[in-house]
Amino acid sequence: MVTACLVLAGGAPAVAGPGEDVLRAGERLAPGQALLAASGAHVLVVQPDGSLGLYGLDDVVRWSSGRGVPGATLTTDAGGDVRLVAPDGTLLWSTATGGSGGALHLQDDGDVVVRDAAGALVWSSGTALTPSTLDGPGRLRAGDVLSSPDGRHTLLVAPDRGVELRGPDGAVRWTPGPSPATPADASPAVGLDLRADGNLVAVDEDGDVVWRSRTAGRGPATLALQDDGDLVLLDASGAPVWSAGTPIGPAALGPGGELTASGTLGSPSGHLGLAVTAGSLVATWDGTPFWTSPTDTAATARLQDDGDLVLLDAAGTPVWGTGTGGRPGARLVLEETAVLLVAPQGEVLWQLAVPPGLVPTGVQPTDCARVDGPVGEGDVVRTRSGIRVHPCLAEAVDALVDAAREDGIALHGGGWRSTEQQVALRRAHCGPTDADVHDKPASACTPSTARPGTSRHERGLAVDFTSGGRTLGAGSQAYAWLVEHAGAYGLENLPGEPWHWSVDGS
Repeated sequence: MVTACLVLAGGAPAVAGPGEDVLRAGERLAPGQALLAASGAHVLVVQPDGSLGLYGLDDVVRWSSGRGVPGATLTTDAGGDVRLVAPDGTLLWSTATGGSGGALHLQDDGDVVVRDAAGALVWSSGTALTPSTLDGPGRLRAGDVLSSPDGRHTLLVAPDRGVELRGPDGAVRWTPGPSPATPADASPAVGLDLRADGNLVAVDEDGDVVWRSRTAGRGPATLALQDDGDLVLLDASGAPVWSAGTPIGPAALGPGGELTASGTLGSPSGHLGLAVTAGSLVATWDGTPFWTSPTDTAATARLQDDGDLVLLDAAGTPVWGTGTGGRPGARLVLEETAVLLVAPQGEVLWQLAVPPGLVPTGVQPTDCARVDGPVGEGDVVRTRSGIRVHPCLAEAVDALVDAAREDGIALHGGGWRSTEQQVALRRAHCGPTDADVHDKPASACTPSTARPGTSRHERGLAVDFTSGGRTLGAGSQAYAWLVEHAGAYGLENLPGEPWHWSVDGS
């Protein structure tokens, strides 16, 4: 663990106390020194290359300032601006919070923030981790949120709507339904109580129970929102005792892969599903079947190595197939509104399209080409690799990171950033005035930085990759790997910035 050390301006170095998590006015962090969250779960360190790096317990960089010069130091000035400064005095990065009188804090939830003298939030790195579990006895009320570890699913109490489990596209996938004894005009559930006896109950604004999991008497329990989107109740041994029944299966099946009656495939949002049910292969939209194979004896669906998708009975005898054999390497993929059997070269061999009448107005395919402007924090997801991007890019980024890892390349990085963060970067890279921030061309900044509103980072469509805690350089092994492979995952490099990869190279 890195020891945090603070140096008072004009004074001698002083070692911070255990768990020091704040950088106050007049203090600085020298290279190799760090802030440590009180819980010990996060550390913000001035790295050897002079950039800032935020790390979790898994030593994976969760956020980086993106640019550094060896020997740089981090300071909070008297006005509350947090500044990363090169040895020659060049400003490398800033929170642009001068005049706030604030201080830099590393919170237990992993967010790096600047709070003014009154404690109000004036800047955030946007890296807060929302809890994915609720231990009993516990409560979920307005303002409380559970999020799956990968950030794709959220359980919250929505104003005027009550308790909702939302999928990656924001659609409601589960709400606590009324019991048979609940009056038809009952108020919506405005909270969840996980009681000491293991029962999960939903209550209205008067505290009356409107739904229950019927798991009382099982003892202490934990409510967990999983990466597959299922909300489950676990007993003290970790065994599931209740489920909302909302899992989203993998979105693809590779050569040789099988789908049994106990599994399912699902589109990234979970609307489209494919499963073996009652002896048939069934495609559903929000649980409503729209296609069923002409069989009633199937036990397993298998994608043969030769590209044929077949249904097998309990004895392993084929009872139905797509007739696409002779195309080895084909993959079965669930996009948002279609099931596709795709050849390695991209040719569609077989498909099932969702009937237009089933797709409600406003639900669009997850298509990066349709993202034409900045998106909010609630519209992005955190990938398994910890990078926040638009949902349309999440699967590709995870696949790229996994493929790189198989080749011995460990990739991490930063993706989405808010418009406020983009403005802060423009002040640091382009100049302090509003004209510098909003009018200068990107090429006039050092390094080149897009105008606020135009950055692919603001859309969640770009990643600044790091490897080994360092921003990628043109001579690095990781950069060479990306040059060779990133195009297969839909990412292009921005010339002159080896670290920056986006859906269109800008």
